[in-house]
Amino acid sequence: MRVAMPPATDEAMGGSAVPLFGKFWDRVAPVSNAIRADAQRSAQLDDHVAAQIRDGEPGLAIAIVKSGTVVHAAGYGLADLSANVAIASDTIFHLASCGKQFTGLGILMLAEAGKLGLDDPVSRHLPALSGFSPQVTIRRLLHHTSGIRDLYDEGGIAEVLSRCRRPANADIVQTYVELGCPMARRGLAPGDAFNYSNSGYDLLGSVIERASGQSYHDFFQGRVFDPLGMKDTFSAPDPRTNDPRCAPGYALDESGSLIDCGGSEYDDVVGSGSFYTTVNDLCRYDQALASNALVSAASMQEALTSGRTNDGKPTGCGFGWYLGSDEGGRFADHQGEWIGYYSYIARYLDQPLSMFILSNHPRIDLAEVATAASAVYR
Repeated sequence: MRVAMPPATDEAMGGSAVPLFGKFWDRVAPVSNAIRADAQRSAQLDDHVAAQIRDGEPGLAIAIVKSGTVVHAAGYGLADLSANVAIASDTIFHLASCGKQFTGLGILMLAEAGKLGLDDPVSRHLPALSGFSPQVTIRRLLHHTSGIRDLYDEGGIAEVLSRCRRPANADIVQTYVELGCPMARRGLAPGDAFNYSNSGYDLLGSVIERASGQSYHDFFQGRVFDPLGMKDTFSAPDPRTNDPRCAPGYALDESGSLIDCGGSEYDDVVGSGSFYTTVNDLCRYDQALASNALVSAASMQEALTSGRTNDGKPTGCGFGWYLGSDEGGRFADHQGEWIGYYSYIARYLDQPLSMFILSNHPRIDLAEVATAASAVYR
């Protein structure tokens, strides 16, 4: 598998497949609740991942779902360096930008409920943003083709933090208003180009709140996570960020040493990536997508269809998913990085194979791990 996004990121050996949400087991360390349904294939993946993690380092959790069954779910390395706690399949990580697909999902759920239209101007739902052209639509925000300025560059962050030291979504909207609803560059019209925009997804987070009448946190808790039994998945802000199973995020300082990133002033902003989750919970989510339990097949097709620029060129990006193909066929994926957390999600579209990787190790190439995993399991 190659990463679709632009640079930014046999039942054997006597084993039997474990039904999704079935009893977990671990042939190595029972406390880690691992699944290795096919011992031979799991051993190949174990060896590949373990070779990249030295003793005492952070690591990753990975889950593989094939034909609706979790065939591999395990942790490697340390969740918390100071406490010497190992990563398990129920270790909680920040999902980073892979959470954008949940924002896309929420928009589709509200569209199916008649609360909004995908081609609505964003100003229809956020009237304060009337300074944007009516062509700045929900669909273009989802496809990263709206053309609006992204406030996640150095200057944009400074603008936001000059107004509020701990911003929420209302502060992002107000910053756009006070800056005159700027586009990414002069002369750029909505739809002209693909420009990856975290801020565009933050605006979509605000649209979800306005259209649903709920906070972003409560909307997803009530409409997605609780119904699916995703007990360890939530949007910040949430007190569960203090759960002892929540791994710290690590990055490298200027000398190449690992440092605990702590948090960010943007931790209360939702839409572009505010979720925490486990690979176990993401397997439940995968089953729901596969069975159209959350939105219809037509809506999922919409989410997994490439956007196009005004000149008709495909962007390779759907609603929080990048789209690509490799030896295994077509796939949808996304990669994320935020405050020392690293994530990668991929679902093949022509065969029932999905993989979820969550990490706090800054040196591991998660897309390369996914490539190795797909070669083992497809």
